Amino acid sequence: MSKIIATGSYLPKQVLTNTELIEQTGIDSSDEWITQRTGIKQRYFAAENETVSDLATKAASDLLKQLDDKIKSEIQLIVVATMSSKTPTPSVASQVQRALGIESAWAFDVNGACSGFVMALEIAEKLSKDKTGGYTLVIGAEKMSNILNFEDRGTSILFGDGAGAILIENDGEGLTGYKSQLVSIPDPENSICVLSEDLTKDKMSMDGRAVFNFVLRQVIPSLAEFIKQEVGTFDYLISHQANSRFLEIIAKKLKVDLDQVPANIAHVANTSAGSIPILLDELVKNHQLLLDGSQKIVLVGYGAGLAWGQISLSI
Repeated sequence: MSKIIATGSYLPKQVLTNTELIEQTGIDSSDEWITQRTGIKQRYFAAENETVSDLATKAASDLLKQLDDKIKSEIQLIVVATMSSKTPTPSVASQVQRALGIESAWAFDVNGACSGFVMALEIAEKLSKDKTGGYTLVIGAEKMSNILNFEDRGTSILFGDGAGAILIENDGEGLTGYKSQLVSIPDPENSICVLSEDLTKDKMSMDGRAVFNFVLRQVIPSLAEFIKQEVGTFDYLISHQANSRFLEIIAKKLKVDLDQVPANIAHVANTSAGSIPILLDELVKNHQLLLDGSQKIVLVGYGAGLAWGQISLSI
């Protein structure tokens, strides 16, 4: 069976605590208010001249430095999940391919917002079944600071920048124990959106109450049913890092220990499509995930669309 053989991530150099964010942007808030409502204590913001493709490339480079040099030349597919790139074309994936010096690969982007990484992994897993060798690179990368409106307190305090990556070794049979369910439903109210067609002025808006209700009424019941019908017991649930309250509710509804729902939102914030792979890499580097096929994990991403997806696999 195909398998994930390595993970990587990149977080920008600039770290902003809640207090520093307030001081720099003039947001009407406090460290206590942000921490109590979100669990976030800090976030990373990319430099002005640092692009989404830069973040994605650095995450991929962090992954590749752990492996034999020849593996890079055998990457056949590159899929990048992102919603925040200011460059419509070439795709971020194509820019990563160029930056890494990969001469021949199929490279493209997926825009699924905070569901982006599970969408990208689903597509990559299906396409990789046609490949009996080589490797597939899947990246989630966001520069959310590109699109934040700092006059919108409820939204701008939530997000940070960063990227995470995984590498799949292909054998033509798909990932071990792979099961998935991905769903999109209409969102007439544009609960999470970036509507401006001026790429220099794009700003995101989000109706926090509508999103909370969406997660509570749609995502969590769907996740619970997926785990009951398709998964059973598991080692870890790797959730999109939207809000610490969501993680607590998910653990309670699923009747699992909160330790099985790991979190890094306190120090990374919500990095949209980057959140799941960044957390995966953190767990690998902390030796909680072993990448030896002995553990079962569930991934769940949810966000704009409205869309969500859940995936289980052995890792």
